[in-house]
Amino acid sequence: MTDRTRNILFSSVARFIAEGLPVTSERLYESFDFGIKPAMIRWELQELADSGYLRQMHPSGGRLPTDKAYRFFVRELVSRGDADTVPRRAAAFLGEFSSGNPQSFVDEVAGYLDLLGIGYETDHGAMYESGLGSLLTHLELPEKRDLLEVVRDFEELPDRIAACRDRWETTDEWPQVFIGESPFTTSGHLAVVADRLAGPAGEFLLIAVGPKRMDYRKSLSLFRALERSIEEG
Repeated sequence: MTDRTRNILFSSVARFIAEGLPVTSERLYESFDFGIKPAMIRWELQELADSGYLRQMHPSGGRLPTDKAYRFFVRELVSRGDADTVPRRAAAFLGEFSSGNPQSFVDEVAGYLDLLGIGYETDHGAMYESGLGSLLTHLELPEKRDLLEVVRDFEELPDRIAACRDRWETTDEWPQVFIGESPFTTSGHLAVVADRLAGPAGEFLLIAVGPKRMDYRKSLSLFRALERSIEEG
């Protein structure tokens, strides 16, 4: 993939996350300078669609990112350093965490990200959650069965987290991002950001669950800032 194509794909996903509107060559041309005309942008979008990064709902309509495009976007965020910004409120969140107030900590994180927040204490098997209403509000689910699947994911989270404990205890690559199905969820409409933190009561798994059109930059920035702050003591 050329640098120009990478920039077009990255900008397409970023714009869709921000606005929720289908990606078109005209919108991209008006918002970004790729050094080419709309017709050439349209050709690039078709190439990305042929490669599985974009999908088109209607022949005459714009395109939407696929899971493959979201995964590309997250990798680019990390490689470009876009996820290294330290949120102003990270210190306050860390204070709640270090003081041994896991529920308040999860409440703060969920409220800041406007997502479903989950905290899981490994040693005690205790789970803390906040923001299910926010998650359901932001999801655009086509059918009732999709909603029921999300609710079932939520109900089964404690068992699923415990069941995959061996997997995440032997993994050193954190935070992790899952688009669509994850070790904790089965719904194809969800995205999950997870991190393993060393807390005052032992190991703590922090999870944010949201729509695939979530603000990955904001979530990753917070998780990485918390992780670094804890490591630095």
